[in-house]
Amino acid sequence: MSVTSQLGASLHQLAQTSVQPLAVMAAITTIIGLTLAGRILVRRADPASSFAMGMGGFVLLSTMIGLAGWDVRLGLIPPMAAAAWILSRPDRFAGWGRGPLLVLATILPLLLLLSDRQGSEWDEFSHWLHAFRYLAVWHVLPGGAQAPAMDSCCAAYPYGWPLVGMAAMSLSGFSEAIPALLNILLLALFAVLLLDLALDGRPADFGAAAMAVLAATIASPTFVHKLAFSAYADVATAFLAAMLAVMGERIATGETDTAPWRRAVGFGLAAAALLAVKPGNAALFGCVLGGAALVALRHLGWRGVLRVQLLPMVLLPLLGSVLWRWHVGKYLSGQEMVILDSAHWHVAQIPLILKGMADVAVNKGGHFGLGLVMVVLGLRGLARDAGRVDRLCALAGLAFLGYNLFLLITYVVVFGEYEALHVASYWRYNTHLGLIIMLPAAIYAGRLAARLQGTKAANALGILAVLLVLAGPGLMAGQIRFDADPMKVFLRQALRQAGTAMPPGETAVVVDPSGSGLTGVFATYEWSGRVRSKGYFSAFNAEPPLTWLARQNVNWAFVASGQDRMGLEPATAALLLHRDGLSWTVVEQFPYPGGKVPERWP
Repeated sequence: MSVTSQLGASLHQLAQTSVQPLAVMAAITTIIGLTLAGRILVRRADPASSFAMGMGGFVLLSTMIGLAGWDVRLGLIPPMAAAAWILSRPDRFAGWGRGPLLVLATILPLLLLLSDRQGSEWDEFSHWLHAFRYLAVWHVLPGGAQAPAMDSCCAAYPYGWPLVGMAAMSLSGFSEAIPALLNILLLALFAVLLLDLALDGRPADFGAAAMAVLAATIASPTFVHKLAFSAYADVATAFLAAMLAVMGERIATGETDTAPWRRAVGFGLAAAALLAVKPGNAALFGCVLGGAALVALRHLGWRGVLRVQLLPMVLLPLLGSVLWRWHVGKYLSGQEMVILDSAHWHVAQIPLILKGMADVAVNKGGHFGLGLVMVVLGLRGLARDAGRVDRLCALAGLAFLGYNLFLLITYVVVFGEYEALHVASYWRYNTHLGLIIMLPAAIYAGRLAARLQGTKAANALGILAVLLVLAGPGLMAGQIRFDADPMKVFLRQALRQAGTAMPPGETAVVVDPSGSGLTGVFATYEWSGRVRSKGYFSAFNAEPPLTWLARQNVNWAFVASGQDRMGLEPATAALLLHRDGLSWTVVEQFPYPGGKVPERWP
């Protein structure tokens, strides 16, 4: 795309954007509230760590309330009360400085641009938006005799991330933009942490805050806009893993500025939050905990390690996981990924899997290169233990090695053969490490910045960074608002209209032989609660669409493409079909944008 066309697309998107200030305020209020609630536990904690602790307490309490069959919104009462108490004690904000306000000011244009975002990506419609909407509407956890059903591929996933979304939607009403806004605010909290690490006590200004925001977003080697500006839980996972590393490093030093049990409980709460976001996050928890144990052993020795209060660090996340696993076993079994029978493990394919992982690593050299640097620096840091940067390097390097070993094992014992050989989502999973390895990098960058402070080059970089974070969202609006793709918007609207045209309780299929199957998962979401989506036909189906459709025991079908292959008219519209005996009749037409057959399909 040329610069002119990119600018034109951005101007068009800005003209189409309907700013929703209530959604922005609800997201900001939720993040601030949970941050203040976490501050009550560890008085000297940074804002990012405070949020991780506050989220962990809220999620753990809400999960227990939900498993009892009660309204999960009751879990908001304790953190709200804690936040109100903290607000009455200004001394509790000592040490935060201007950094949080400066960072919030720099990301405000991006928040406003995303405030009316709609879902558009595959996994949003296979699970995440189902979960957010379910909690926002029903205020209970799925499963149990009284809970309504949820049309998700992964109903057995834990609900830590959707619970945070529900907290915000309790203020704004249901909004598909809330998860993306929360993602950006988590990255903003991380930028505040990077700012503190880089400045090391020096005062913050707009230039430094803007550079920290860039480092947490587009300048980060694992920043993926379709993960950050969506309902996906990958940013929350990466954020919480990084917070565990920060808290683990503090515990490993044996500092006495805060009661050791408080830091241990804080670590346990943040770990509970991490495990409540995605099932595979237990591996990240194990990697960080193991790394912190090694760092503590190196720094404190055996006797010092024995004084570390390990019990709350492990029991709190274990409590949340055990309770949820009990609930899944009783109500939601079969709705998650499981370990394959040993006869189906892909042991013989390990060389090919490693080759696939290496190919991805070469293509994503920024992240994997930095990761390998952290492995080298981490081994050196573990050996010499000369300061905080050595300990954070050790934690980052150990997490990088441990998590990638876990992913290799997962491809062997969990994934099907096709996914294993193609190392499915290997790059996406590695983004979970991205914020951890940025922690020591921020300290090194801060040392360089200190040498350049006051120079013309440093001032110019600061001004450029401010311009980028303030004007960048407007200039890149066309790329940031990828949800505004005309075909995706059209298909969602057409499916919604088709859902209301069919009688309630009916079953229907989607026929989209030119598409990837995204229309099919759109239908699962758009028809939920009214019409059941039985399945879909996509470009990956080998048989003729009419042959496939004839085998489906349904009376309704939504045809998104392939009309010519099915002998249907018109070819310039999506169609809703009804079975009449052995033949199908077009009952509704949904003209394509501009009345033209699309050149590409989602």
